[in-house]
Amino acid sequence: MKMRYLALGAAVLLALTGAAVPTGVAPAFVTRAGADLRLHGKPFRFAGTNNYYLHYQSPVARDNVLDTAAAAGFQVMRTWGWFDTGTADGSNPTAGSQNGVYLQYWDGSGHPHYNDGADGLARLDAVIARAGQDGLKLVIPFTNNWGDFGGMDKYVEWAGGSHHDDFYTDARIRGWFRDYIAHLLDRTNSITGVKYKDDPTIMTWELANEPRCVGSGKYPRSAACDTDTITAWADEMSTFIRSVDRKHLISVGDEGFFADQPGGDDWTHNGGEGIDTVRLARLRNIDVMSYHLYPDGWGKTADWGTQWILDHARAARQVGKPVMLGEFGYRDKATRNTVYQRWTDAAYASGTNGALYWILSDRLDDGSLYGDYDGFTVYCPSPVCTTISNFGRRMQGRALTFAPVADDDTATVEYGMSTSLQVVGNDLVYLPARRLDLRTLKLNPDATGGTFTVGAGGTVAFTPAAGFTGRATVTYTIADNLGRRSNRATVTVTVKPQPLPEQTLFDFEDGTQGWGPASFNPTAGTVATTSEFHADGVQGLRLTGTDGGWFGASLPAPTDLTTRGTLSFASPSANGSFAVSFQTGPDSVWCQGDARPSATRAGYYELDLTAVAAGCPGLSDVRTVNLYIGGNQQQDIDAMTIS
Repeated sequence: MKMRYLALGAAVLLALTGAAVPTGVAPAFVTRAGADLRLHGKPFRFAGTNNYYLHYQSPVARDNVLDTAAAAGFQVMRTWGWFDTGTADGSNPTAGSQNGVYLQYWDGSGHPHYNDGADGLARLDAVIARAGQDGLKLVIPFTNNWGDFGGMDKYVEWAGGSHHDDFYTDARIRGWFRDYIAHLLDRTNSITGVKYKDDPTIMTWELANEPRCVGSGKYPRSAACDTDTITAWADEMSTFIRSVDRKHLISVGDEGFFADQPGGDDWTHNGGEGIDTVRLARLRNIDVMSYHLYPDGWGKTADWGTQWILDHARAARQVGKPVMLGEFGYRDKATRNTVYQRWTDAAYASGTNGALYWILSDRLDDGSLYGDYDGFTVYCPSPVCTTISNFGRRMQGRALTFAPVADDDTATVEYGMSTSLQVVGNDLVYLPARRLDLRTLKLNPDATGGTFTVGAGGTVAFTPAAGFTGRATVTYTIADNLGRRSNRATVTVTVKPQPLPEQTLFDFEDGTQGWGPASFNPTAGTVATTSEFHADGVQGLRLTGTDGGWFGASLPAPTDLTTRGTLSFASPSANGSFAVSFQTGPDSVWCQGDARPSATRAGYYELDLTAVAAGCPGLSDVRTVNLYIGGNQQQDIDAMTIS
């Protein structure tokens, strides 16, 4: 992989005028001056991250994330400002809560209610208070386009609506949403004593997270929903917010889709999702153009992502307003470091005001890391976190150049096999350095699981110890041609266990074999046997997502998956993607890891259990297997085995 270089130029020198604010200066609001953001009267450009669980996980988990973000030098955190619960008939007002936490609920009385207590908005109070203590600014959306934690479809459900976009057009729903916004803006923080609308810790209110005409699938879009629909809604809501709160920035929170190619084939430019990011940014009471970047899910490339950043910087200049990349993520860990370097370099050089990666998580109360459930997590400290931190320092004008960033590398081999890894291809150097000095590649004396040696051309060879299975590791450093030495990066080689005979977990020949919605999401959907799809025998299992969620079943006996390499199951090859989780031990501890099954052969999905093992310490005692099915989706499976 070609090494990437970070360009330095006149723009970098200009950024040095935005010096850091001295310690002890009172908190101030981030304000807009034309296309610039300002803090304490000086230009404000920033790097940061996102986290969605701050308000419903424990205080320890919350503080760990915020403290780690501050320690990494991030300036801004984006986090959720909604959690909506309650069944449509009002019989279970807290249905959908997590850890007993919910912010807004429905009891069937005709209007949503607000939970101002310790298990409600007091949780958001604590997030804001801790962020302020850590010197972080917050970006807070008021609701979600997607079904996570309630969001738009929950309002539609409460109102008895039939389309996702009823959220934007139904007068009663719009009134409920304005009322919720007003309740938050006028709320007095129970910890700081400051009203939300008067709190400088909050930088930006976002109308929603990723609004579109289409949601998670529980409700379809109507034929009438288009860019006019969402633009009119955004105009109404931003005008309402400004009438109550004149101190904070307002943004839409959209993904930045253009409508400059109507009728075209490129869905990110044809307005088909109901978003015209330029029209939205031009609205009188919108201060900041927003956009997101996810090539994996959008059918795009990393290089396309670089152009996406440049396109939005140019569009924002034409509108005359600031622009923030509110979320960005890239799943391929082997190239993520170099991709993020290219993206952040483009953001810096193009004048983008700030960029927030998805997602920073941290340790829970028991010391374990919150899982990388969507494959985008960048923990701190880590090499990629260092790359983002360096970007933040450049945005603040605190540094021009840095030591090399060596990135982690991984490989998987069959039992007893050796391998060689090219470890420097995803490492970064910063000008004025021109290259890495391969002669300085140094392995540290901390190897486990076998023998690691330095080879030619930046390679590291590995030979496993006799009988070894599991994860073998060594750390290394390397210097650039100016003699600046990198951080420690970790090389991990996973040696698969010896192959064992295939074992069938579920074949569904005698029924559903205990499969159903997980106990914590009983409205996820339904299960039934089907003769329309089967890999073996005469029938398989059909999982139908209503609200969507986790489906699973207990295994006949506790099963040790640490001695297995692969979990596989049959499913129609075009039937979608899956997430797999396990529940382990007598206490059913959740175990998911960051690996997802992939379609490796026609009609089958396979999950590499060795990739899961790092995030699942209880994999030796698996009691339950689960699959995630989205709302309004139907998935058929059969012949689930381990080998």
